[in-house]
Amino acid sequence: MLDTEQINNEMNKLIIDRRFQEIIKKSDEMINAYPYSYLGRWWKARAYTFLGDTDKALHWFMEALKNTASEEEESRVCSSFANVYNIRKDWHNSLKYSEIALELNPNNPVAIIARSIALSATGKKQEAYQLINEHRGVFREEYEKACIAAVLSNKEGMLQHLRNSIIGNPHHKITVLYDPEFEPYLKHNDFNKLLKD
Repeated sequence: MLDTEQINNEMNKLIIDRRFQEIIKKSDEMINAYPYSYLGRWWKARAYTFLGDTDKALHWFMEALKNTASEEEESRVCSSFANVYNIRKDWHNSLKYSEIALELNPNNPVAIIARSIALSATGKKQEAYQLINEHRGVFREEYEKACIAAVLSNKEGMLQHLRNSIIGNPHHKITVLYDPEFEPYLKHNDFNKLLKD
């Protein structure tokens, strides 16, 4: 049986040091040991996302989707698809996959964030704000709150939530560089100072 929490902790430590190739290696080991689990394929896709190879990321997310065992897992993978499509600025597919993710799990925070990014990018900011407001209680983690603040262009709120998130989850100093909602802040001094502290 896979210990998801332990795996996440190990992989997040590798993210801190940008050891993405090692994540791929560990993912392959997981796929070989647990061929019917989606998790190894999902982590492999994440590693390729960090490496900037969105084609391989999409391929491995599709492989992960084929090996899901529940609607919750399907929703998680579909929201990951939506994230990659947001990175590619392929708003149509992001909206498609985030919709599927939310049909499977209406309270999937990653899907809500991904969908709100795509809605905002396609001129539907009011719809994005409405989606966020309808699901305010879903965002419990500081990183999720930072993502929402970024989507809403609330820079001070984003910095505060991100600061709180990094205290317990230092890998967020890296993941934040790959999440498209933070792209407008990448050249801001206070944002970069927070990541270097």
